[in-house]
This record gives sequence, structure tokens and C-alpha cells, in this order.
Amino acid sequence: MEATTAGALVAKYSSVIAGFVGSIMSLTFLKDLTRRQAFCAVSVGFTSSLFTSSFAVSFFNLPADAASLDGVSFLIGLLAMNLVPAVRSMLERFAATKGI
Repeated sequence: MEATTAGALVAKYSSVIAGFVGSIMSLTFLKDLTRRQAFCAVSVGFTSSLFTSSFAVSFFNLPADAASLDGVSFLIGLLAMNLVPAVRSMLERFAATKGI
């Protein structure tokens, strides 16, 4: 009975788990981090995947199934720390051209 319950929980929260695992795996690319920096890297990756995965699936017209959402969650969790500086730079350039 417990195996069924565990399987149901994994199925329900699979995109959350995928985002968390992706953010943990991103630490393999980031070297010489303090504990605080590593915690922040995992937090940014995890929360980014949690809140932007559904948007990314719909924006790129991907199938709205669990596998697509899980894959996107994992990739966002994995790449979020690399994407944050790129997005920030893009926003700064946009603000400079608009005179903000």
C-alpha cells in the first residue's frame, strides 16, 4: 500500500522533484562556492523552475503533458544560475535603450 502512495506522490509532484534535482545538479558546474552561495544557487534554480516551467511550456507551444513539464522543470533548475546573468544583462540593455 505504501508503494502506491509513494508512487502517487512522485507522480503528483514530479515537476517539483525534477526542478529540485536539476538545481542540485547545477552545483556540479559551479565551482568554489561557499555553503551560502550553494544554498542560494539551489534556491534560485528550484524557485525558477517552480514558477516558470508552466509558462515556458505554453510559450514554446510544447505538449502540455507531464513529461514535457518535468523536462522543462529539470532544465530550468539546471540552467537557472546561468540564465539569471543573461536575463539581467538583457533587461539592463532594454532599460538603457528606453531611457529608464
